[in-house]
Amino acid sequence: MTGGPSTPELKSDSLPPMEGLPSPLDAVVDMRATAKWIVAAAATVGAALIGGGPLTAVGKVHDLGHAIVSFLGLGVSLLGIGWVIWHISDALVPRSTTLATLETRPLENLKAQLEAEPETYFGPFGPTIADLLRHCRQYDTAAANLAVMLAREHDPARQRVLTQGLADARANAYIAHRRLRYLQELIHAWTVRADLRRARVHAFVGFAVAALGAVVFMTATAAPAPARATPSPVPTVTVSHR
Repeated sequence: MTGGPSTPELKSDSLPPMEGLPSPLDAVVDMRATAKWIVAAAATVGAALIGGGPLTAVGKVHDLGHAIVSFLGLGVSLLGIGWVIWHISDALVPRSTTLATLETRPLENLKAQLEAEPETYFGPFGPTIADLLRHCRQYDTAAANLAVMLAREHDPARQRVLTQGLADARANAYIAHRRLRYLQELIHAWTVRADLRRARVHAFVGFAVAALGAVVFMTATAAPAPARATPSPVPTVTVSHR
């Protein structure tokens, strides 16, 4: 066929689509379930501190100094629990992930992995995302041009050639876009993973602070009551009457 658009030589049957691979978004569901579990655990600890701590301390605080220390200990514990819930909740917030996210620091390991095994992720579409995008545009343009030519063609022989070329272009465009979509899902999953890992570090710090506050609170409320001075017995004077 002469005079038509230049269609890439890649054939649709040379690239198996990635339909059989699990979606990286499946891991996102599990990671967010883990984050929800941590939030629930932190909320349970906070409820125990608020509901049970002050009640058990009733009658065990005997002076203003111990009252202030117990209040500070309880406040520090609740601050630690709030710190955990605040940062874990960040991992549950929906994120808008783009291809440019791959250039951020939390995704350096993923970027290195893509550069180390480009054929695994990009196939014959090139070693970079820019090459993959270029192929997507190339196949889309070829499919659009062939569709226009097919609509204007009346020769049956040329129609068959154009129909086959259009089918190949659309199949190759589908495969290229499917790989692009897989990369976007992978980048999104790694972004959520980075958020969760950072949130778990904050959760560890928050629980440590909460434990410290609980120790201070229990120490203050477990202090023995100050000993009261026992009055010395008054000597009894016996007066005899004669």
